[in-house]
Amino acid sequence: MTLNKILHLSFIFVLIFVFFGCKKSYEPPPHNLFENEQLVIKTAKDLIGENISFTAAGYFESDTLKSIVAGVEISENNIYGIKFYLISWVDGEFQIKYSTNVLNGSFVQCLVNKIKFSDFDNELIYYNSKSYFLGNAGGDVYSHVIDLKKLKVYSAHLSVISEGRVSLDLSQNIDNPMIKNFFVSYFRRDYPNLRLVERSL
Repeated sequence: MTLNKILHLSFIFVLIFVFFGCKKSYEPPPHNLFENEQLVIKTAKDLIGENISFTAAGYFESDTLKSIVAGVEISENNIYGIKFYLISWVDGEFQIKYSTNVLNGSFVQCLVNKIKFSDFDNELIYYNSKSYFLGNAGGDVYSHVIDLKKLKVYSAHLSVISEGRVSLDLSQNIDNPMIKNFFVSYFRRDYPNLRLVERSL
């Protein structure tokens, strides 16, 4: 065997050793962390900060992989709203995998929780501002469904201009009829005469 062949084979063996020697084995997350609400909150605060208004653990990325979603109220530099973060277990530690843009809404007096649609194998986050932005003369209701598997936010905005004048704006990215029907049927219960508008929110 020539010297060049020996060197070539030695180089290949070194590469194989480095590849397999450095490859991390899978480390599972701490036992029962996702079932412990206080540990879920602590994990979110360690990564995002103390200003956490909402946390939930669930199957947000698939029906077999659990992760954490945290919500934060934004009020700085004339920017107001809410923001959601996806926290996933990656390479033996929790990391922020995704965050939404700042969305219309507030965590004060709102409804926010996990939701499951039959068309989806993962859980989603549902947000509704309820009456927080509504007054006696009118106002707004903001609603969002967040799919952390597709990293998409579907939004609805109900505008109450006056009694009898109500419109519902839906974001154009709603590509599943179940989500559209969910928004429309929810708001039609209280406002049967609402006008439906589909445009970019």
